[in-house]
Amino acid sequence: MKGDCPLCGEILSLRRLKKVPLPGESSWLAFRRFLECPECSGALQPNPHPFERAALPWVLIGVAILNGGALLFGVRASLSLAMLSMALVAFGPLIGRALVVPADWPRYVPQASGEQKA
Repeated sequence: MKGDCPLCGEILSLRRLKKVPLPGESSWLAFRRFLECPECSGALQPNPHPFERAALPWVLIGVAILNGGALLFGVRASLSLAMLSMALVAFGPLIGRALVVPADWPRYVPQASGEQKA
């Protein structure tokens, strides 16, 4: 997955982006925010792959069903099984992203409204 800024080309993969409220939004209670490139101060938004959008609800539903079934039937799991299930929940999306999302998929796109910080 390409983690560079689509506006200036700066590599943002290992950098933390600042969340900035849109113009007219309160700085402490903003419902609409954008990500700001640290180099060009350009307005960016995340660009999730369709696989990421489709997989998240199914992962959450699966976890809820497993937890509900374990609670309902009183399943007692060993510590190693519990650790394995937590590891799958934690690292499953990362493994899926690495296997399914193409390497040239852009992680960020310019803000849809085209608004830039002045």
